[in-house]
Amino acid sequence: MAAMDTSLNNAWAYVRGLPQADLVIAAALAFVGLVQPGYGAPLPAHLLGVLLATLPLALRHRQPYIAVFLPLTGPFLLVSTGESVFTMPVAVYLAGMLCFYTLLRQLSRQQAWLLGILAALGWLAVAAFDTLRGGLTLDLGDLLGTLYGSAFYLGAAVASVVITLVSDLRRTRTEVTQAKAVNVETLREQAAMAERARIAREMHDVVAHSISMIAVRAESAPYTLDNLGDAAKEEFAEIAADARTTLSEMRRLLGVLRADVKTTPETAPQPGLARLGELIQQHDGEVDLDVVGEQASLPQAVDVSAYRIIQECLANARKHAPGSRVSIEIAYRPGLLAIRVANDGPPATVAEGGHGLIGMRERALSMGGWFNAEPIAGGGFLVKAGLPLE
Repeated sequence: MAAMDTSLNNAWAYVRGLPQADLVIAAALAFVGLVQPGYGAPLPAHLLGVLLATLPLALRHRQPYIAVFLPLTGPFLLVSTGESVFTMPVAVYLAGMLCFYTLLRQLSRQQAWLLGILAALGWLAVAAFDTLRGGLTLDLGDLLGTLYGSAFYLGAAVASVVITLVSDLRRTRTEVTQAKAVNVETLREQAAMAERARIAREMHDVVAHSISMIAVRAESAPYTLDNLGDAAKEEFAEIAADARTTLSEMRRLLGVLRADVKTTPETAPQPGLARLGELIQQHDGEVDLDVVGEQASLPQAVDVSAYRIIQECLANARKHAPGSRVSIEIAYRPGLLAIRVANDGPPATVAEGGHGLIGMRERALSMGGWFNAEPIAGGGFLVKAGLPLE
């Protein structure tokens, strides 16, 4: 009993995991086929044939080949029990067309067109044969039946070509969608790599200055300090040498990054929050600035990153919400600099930020901080970031 319950639960879970669209289509075709009366086949055979022809379509995406070939048993059962090919329920014909479409989608483009053309030629051959055979009879009823059958086969040939064309258009659309997704992902990776290179250059400018000062002070220490022994002088010389080596390694690493991303090196001093007023004056729109907490001296890397994040937020506001009011809040907290930038523009999505959001996130994460960007209910966009001070 427990094994049966487990099997039933597994079967129900499998059915619930099927695409809802496939379940609805299969159920709708089965219902339409069951309510249409049969013509020749016994009622049990008619019901079973319709169910076999329609219900397996629920597996169209999960088990496509089962959904293609199992429904063939339905028309075979109907014909073998007295149903005419021309009087089967409409749902059976529609199920057959959907099966053919499903089979085409499993093949390559060349294979699908070859199968579609062969199917159309096959139906045309049947129509021609049926017409020639009917033309030899003198019975008017047989002649009209032959013409009806020929029209049916011609319609099947046209349907084969149309289904093949629809399948090919759907395939093309899928390929375009996949190509766009790959292209977007490539652009995102390139943007992230470019931003990392830019961050590395800026960090190089910040750190290189400090290391250079270490080297200079270590080299000058023997001349500015009195009573230094030979061991101390040697130690200072090693410190200076290590600092110079570290500086060379940093420059070599920066050269690799510049080789990967073809951008012009920045030679101007890196900006910080001290130049925020100048940045706000250049913005085309109203900007509110609120500084919370006691301002303190920031590490230069944090100072540069904070300025760049706010700069990108203002650029995004000009691009995606021109004329909107921008609110900037900079909060000095213990061990953390928190940034909050919001605009009151039209409703926006996260995707609208483009590669600028990638750059801001890269900056915050590279500092060991956090970053969040989201649309504001009712309109606008909000960017929040936290940069550790230690």
